[in-house]
Amino acid sequence: MSVVSDLVDRKEIIVCAGSGGVGKTTAAAAIGMHAATRGKKVAVLTIDPARRLASSLGLKELSNEPHRVSARKFSAAGLEAKGELYAMMLDTKTTFDQVVMKYAPSREQAEKIIGNRFYRNISSTLSGTQEYMAMERLYELHAEGGYDLIVIDTPPTRNALDFLDAPRRLTDFFESRVLRWFLIPYMKAGGGFMRVANVAAGTFLRIVKRIVGAEVLDDTAEFFGSLEGMYDGFKQRAREVAALLHSQVTSFVVITSPAEQSVAEATFFASRLDEAGLPFGALVVNRVHPRFGDRIEARPRQISKLEQGSAEARLLAKLLENEEAFMRVVELEERNLEGLARKIPRHRWVRVPYLEQEAVDFPGLAAIADQLFATTAPAVRR
Repeated sequence: MSVVSDLVDRKEIIVCAGSGGVGKTTAAAAIGMHAATRGKKVAVLTIDPARRLASSLGLKELSNEPHRVSARKFSAAGLEAKGELYAMMLDTKTTFDQVVMKYAPSREQAEKIIGNRFYRNISSTLSGTQEYMAMERLYELHAEGGYDLIVIDTPPTRNALDFLDAPRRLTDFFESRVLRWFLIPYMKAGGGFMRVANVAAGTFLRIVKRIVGAEVLDDTAEFFGSLEGMYDGFKQRAREVAALLHSQVTSFVVITSPAEQSVAEATFFASRLDEAGLPFGALVVNRVHPRFGDRIEARPRQISKLEQGSAEARLLAKLLENEEAFMRVVELEERNLEGLARKIPRHRWVRVPYLEQEAVDFPGLAAIADQLFATTAPAVRR
C-alpha cells in the first residue's frame, strides 16, 4: 500500500499544496477519483480559477456548489465508481456573502454590508480573502458531514502559506487599530468633520476625502461600522478552522517536480508545516525521469568496431549522445532531490514518472492514479 493510499483510507481531509506547474490540480483530482473507486463519497475543491480540474473530469464548468462526475466517465476509463465524486471551484464573493449572512446580527445589517461598494470591491480582491474563504468553504463542507473525503487543491506554495495564515490576517485587517483609529471618529460623527474630536484623525480624513472622494470614505466608514458585533464570530471561526487543520482527520500532501525551484518550494513548505505543527502526510514527486540503468561506458571502443562514417556508426553515436544527455537530466534531478530527502524521509515519497501524455482527461487521471496508489511504481516510457 502506498503512503497516499493509506491517507485516503484514514483521513477526511487531504490538502494538496505545492508550487505552480507541478501537477497539483491533477494530483488532487486523481486522489479524489481513486477514492471514489474505493467506495467513498468525495468532494474535490479547487481554488485555482483555471479550468484544468473541470476539463480533466469531463465537466463543462465548476461553481461554488458541488458538481457530480458521471459514473459513465469512470466506466469509459475502465473503472468502477463504487462511491461518488464531486468537484467544485471556490467562488470567493459568494462564499464571503454567505459568511456575512451567517455572522451579521440581523438580515438587514447583512444586506447593508453586501450592498456596500467598499465591501463589493474587497470581497474578491483583498489579499488573503480567497484563502480565508477557501478555509470557510472547507470547514462548511466538513461540518455538514456529507462527504467521506474532501480533497482541496490550493494555490501555488507561497500563496498556500497565505492559505494557512489567511484567517488570522483577515481578522487582523478588520480589527486594524490604526484604520479604526482614523475611521471611528468619522463614523460616530456621521460624516461631520466638525464634530471629530480627534484632531489628528480629522486632519487625516480631510486629506483622504480630497484624494479619494467623500463617497469612497463614506462607504469605507459605513462598512467598518456595519461590522460592529461581528468580529467575535470571525475570530471564533478562524480558531475552529485552525483546529480542523491541526486535527487527526487532516493531512497535507506536498506536490513537487524534481526541478530545483520546485524542490526548494517543497522544502520550504514542509518546514512551515513542521513549524506550525500541521500534519504532513506524503510527498509526491511528479514528472520524474526514470533511470533505466547505469551509464554506458567505453564509447570510443564501441564506435571503433563499426566502419567509420557508416549509418550504423552515426546511429550509435547519436544514441550514445542521447543517452548521455538523458543521464545528465536524471542525475541532476537526483541531486536536486537529495536535500529534500534530508527533510522528508523517502518512505513518505511517491514518485510519478513522466507519462506519454498529459493527464488532460479522465483516462489520463486514471494513469496518474495508478502511479500514486501503486505499491511500487513501474517504470513508464517517457
